[in-house]
Amino acid sequence: MSSGIIGLLILLLCIVLFVTEWLPSVVTGALGCLLMVLFHVCDLSHAFSGFASSIIYLLFGAMIVGNAMFETGAAALIGKQVIRMSRDNERLFLFISGLTAGCLSMFLANTATIAAFLPIVESVCSNSSNMKRKNLTMNIAICAMIGGSSTLIGCTPQLTANALLEQTTGLHMSMFTMFGPGFCMLLLYLVCTQLFGYTLGKKIWGNRPEETMELENTNRKIISSENTDRKKITIMFVILGLMILFYVTEWLSTAMTAMCAAMLCILTKCTNTKSIRKNMDWDTILFLAFCLGLADALNTGGSGKILADLANNFLGSCSSPVLVYGILCLLTLILSNFITNSTAILIVLPIGFSIGTAMGLNPMTVCLGIYFAASLACSTPLAAAQISMTLVAGYKFSDYLKYTLPHAIIHLLCIWFVIPLFFR
Repeated sequence: MSSGIIGLLILLLCIVLFVTEWLPSVVTGALGCLLMVLFHVCDLSHAFSGFASSIIYLLFGAMIVGNAMFETGAAALIGKQVIRMSRDNERLFLFISGLTAGCLSMFLANTATIAAFLPIVESVCSNSSNMKRKNLTMNIAICAMIGGSSTLIGCTPQLTANALLEQTTGLHMSMFTMFGPGFCMLLLYLVCTQLFGYTLGKKIWGNRPEETMELENTNRKIISSENTDRKKITIMFVILGLMILFYVTEWLSTAMTAMCAAMLCILTKCTNTKSIRKNMDWDTILFLAFCLGLADALNTGGSGKILADLANNFLGSCSSPVLVYGILCLLTLILSNFITNSTAILIVLPIGFSIGTAMGLNPMTVCLGIYFAASLACSTPLAAAQISMTLVAGYKFSDYLKYTLPHAIIHLLCIWFVIPLFFR
């Protein structure tokens, strides 16, 4: 049996384990990499090459900066300004908090941003009869997901997609490659929320009794003004500003910028190693590293070529590149509602590169289309950690599909027709 076939069988096993969750996703990723080596699909250096990727250090540094934002109370200060600006108006609070969460998530991990906003929402709803948890929580989380998808460091799927893009085509995404379409989709979502989303949500969950959110697992609490250090907050905003400046100017690579900003946070005592060990999302870092290793192993062993040939045979009768691109994005969106978005990218993107290149599609268009389709899946609480965090507001499983289906259709149309306008 060829190494390519063995690699596909190992990938199939990993997919089954990812979907069924018989093992934690990190363990499944590690098992897949180990099996690739044990069955001679590739050598050890390829199977675990993800740990040497600059993408891992970019994510690591960005997470430390995000942790410091919450440790110092800088994030809580932003939340309090949002509350003040909304003037006890639920609809206005929804717009301002959604825009703020989306913008913050562009430079901090969106999971951390959502975790910071959950206690803000709980505090607002506990002190105002005009604010309802269910009307706010899911919308803020979706805005954070869209915002986090608009830059290279907002969440992990784009890092997986970028690694596959580099391995397959030699191209790579810069910090703001996806900013144009991402920011357009964020603004479109906010407009749609004001036009029909807010009313739709109230119809779906109606007059259900409010439930106090249990926030023990978020590791984030509102920091009162008595416990904040204004000097450290000022330092954090300076570090964040410098980090964004270096991202925009590209004076340093994105990974080096993130790591330097993280080191500044530690040296200025805005955070410390004990807090980092406690609050760092180690599972996400390890899972990403193993996903990158699996992708490298599949390409090295020839599995990627076999998948591409199968896909070409299946879609070969379709002569429209635009239609093929749309089908791949739709497939990714559906898959990502039931398996992790990085896993969906790992499955679909290599096929997309092969077919897209043969049909004359821009590889960057294919990459961003599939990546956005995976990142914005939120029609089930299984879709991503970001959306599952909102379960604390008391939503039913069916609420997610009912509320997000119109938005998912709009986002898919944007991915299908708007992204190609940015990358011809």
